[in-house]
Amino acid sequence: MKTINVLYTGGLDSSYTMTYFSRFPVEIQPYYLRDHRPSEEYELRAIRSIIDDIRLNPGTKANVRELITKPTYAIKPDPVIQRAYRYMFKTQGFGKQYSFIARFAKQEHLDGLFVSFIYNPKNRRNMTLRESGAVMTIQDEGMEYYKLDPKKTEKNLYILMEHVLMPPSFMHTKEQEMEEMRKMGFSDSVNKTWFCYWPVNGEPCGICAPCRDLIEQGITWRHTPEGLKRFEEDRKVPAWKHKIRDLKLTLSDKWYDFKMSRFSGEK
Repeated sequence: MKTINVLYTGGLDSSYTMTYFSRFPVEIQPYYLRDHRPSEEYELRAIRSIIDDIRLNPGTKANVRELITKPTYAIKPDPVIQRAYRYMFKTQGFGKQYSFIARFAKQEHLDGLFVSFIYNPKNRRNMTLRESGAVMTIQDEGMEYYKLDPKKTEKNLYILMEHVLMPPSFMHTKEQEMEEMRKMGFSDSVNKTWFCYWPVNGEPCGICAPCRDLIEQGITWRHTPEGLKRFEEDRKVPAWKHKIRDLKLTLSDKWYDFKMSRFSGEK
């Protein structure tokens, strides 16, 4: 039986990926990468609950294996991938997750890891993939997904994406994902998904990148009035203050990875 490896975060996009593949007679192996985000407990709670929903859904044909988690500090360095990531960060604004996702998939010898992208014209990284002219459509035993053609993809982009596959969400908006999940009987699961990086009193903050992304796409019903107010206030903050905040978060992440790798014995 074919194994479908899915990077599962508990968000809408990866939840749609999980439910899509649940309709086929495959083994689904979900992975979760821990990087000490304040949202981890919320994400893991969503993941476990939605996996239960999938297993109980009458239309499920797949076997969903137990979630495998791994801390990002335990993913070994890879100079080639790290150089490619730095280039893509400088030229296209690729986030740090693309480095550790690429290293993880390579080091775990995964035969393709599904990472959930969606159609969003405002997202530079997603549009970089679309505009590369290298996206191939794969038809595989009734399943449809996408990957980059190594002969047509810019070298640094391909290094990051060599072990990455793109699920059907690559051609969907979030609204379309929600509609598809509801058609499959996962309306409750839509409401269980989690997306916020910095929860405030157990609710979405309204100012992290995933929160802003949802609000800007008009999906405001996932937010509290307080979260929407924080979003409006954050829009008034000068860009240079946002850059300082991002730098502090980056330095905090690097210090955490260094500290944990020392204590854990990872090199």
